[in-house]
Amino acid sequence: MLRAKAVLITTGADYRRLEAEGREQFEGAGVYYAATALEGQLCRNETVVVAGSGNSAGQAAMFLSEGAAKVLLLVRGNSMKMSDYLSRRVQAHDNIEILYQTEIRKMSGGKKLEQIELENTETGERRTVRTPAVFSMIGAKPCTDWLLPEIERDAKGFINTGMSVAGAPAWQASKRQPTPLETSLPGIFAAGDVRSGSVKRCAAAVGEGGMAVAGIQMRLAGSS
Repeated sequence: MLRAKAVLITTGADYRRLEAEGREQFEGAGVYYAATALEGQLCRNETVVVAGSGNSAGQAAMFLSEGAAKVLLLVRGNSMKMSDYLSRRVQAHDNIEILYQTEIRKMSGGKKLEQIELENTETGERRTVRTPAVFSMIGAKPCTDWLLPEIERDAKGFINTGMSVAGAPAWQASKRQPTPLETSLPGIFAAGDVRSGSVKRCAAAVGEGGMAVAGIQMRLAGSS
């Protein structure tokens, strides 16, 4: 057993992978798990593919549509699971095409992704699409199964921090408020992809780690 005055949890999340032949070859070279300005530049004036039916997929499709020639939004089922407002925006957008009951079966290319093979799971029909990028927005599972139940998590298992845990019993008994990256147990911090509400990017995780370390130093110095 180890004793500590402060703990920082940075166990991350395991992103669900598309079950497509050849996908492993193009991780980071055509298969992405976030749509930011960097990926947007790589996709400018190209046909790009977003796989998913939730809010993250809809938001990615809208963002990428600003620079891409066309966005194909692949939905495994026969309906989307995003908010009504976002769903209406996606459906009304000129260069977003929604393909229901569609999955990626194969990815191919050289050093980078060049094309994919799609299948309509209802009809069995297949088609080939040339694209430099597939954005997988089918969810992630946080690595939090090992945590104590006293550390509060959201509905998806990501760790709650900051004022969202101010009502936790440990904080009710405390003379101070939780810092932004502190969990429902004082002195235990969370940063990066494992934290609820975090931006799921490496640079953001590094920044949060730095903030958490500053909070830990304040606690150890007895000034928090």
